[in-house]
Amino acid sequence: MKGDNIRAHEAERLLSERDRRYDLFPSEIFDEFAWNMLLHLFVALEKNETMSEVRLCELSHAGSAAGRRWIAHLVKDKQIEARSDGDDVVLTGGAVDRLRRYLSKPSRAEIDVGDETA
Repeated sequence: MKGDNIRAHEAERLLSERDRRYDLFPSEIFDEFAWNMLLHLFVALEKNETMSEVRLCELSHAGSAAGRRWIAHLVKDKQIEARSDGDDVVLTGGAVDRLRRYLSKPSRAEIDVGDETA
C-alpha cells in the first residue's frame, strides 16, 4: 500500500530505539515481545520478506519458549494468522490496518517540536 515504505521506516526507527535500550539496561525491564513482533512483521511485509518463527523470536529478543507463547497469544488475539508449527509468521489484515494507522500518526514529541518551531 502507498505509504507503507514510510510506515516501515518508522517501525524500524522504533525497533532501533528499543534495541538501544538493551545495550544500557537489563532486558527484563523492557519485555515487549508482542509489540516488537508486530513491528518486525510489518517491516517484513513492506520488504516482501517472509519471517520464520525462530527469526521472529530472535529479532524480538524473546527466547524460543516465550516467543512461541507470545505468537500463540497473538494468534488468539487475531493479530497473527493461524498457522502450523514451522510455517512462516504473518500478520492478519486487521493487524496490518491497525499498524498502518498507528505508524501514520505523528508521535507526541514530533507534534511538540512542530509547535515550537511555528
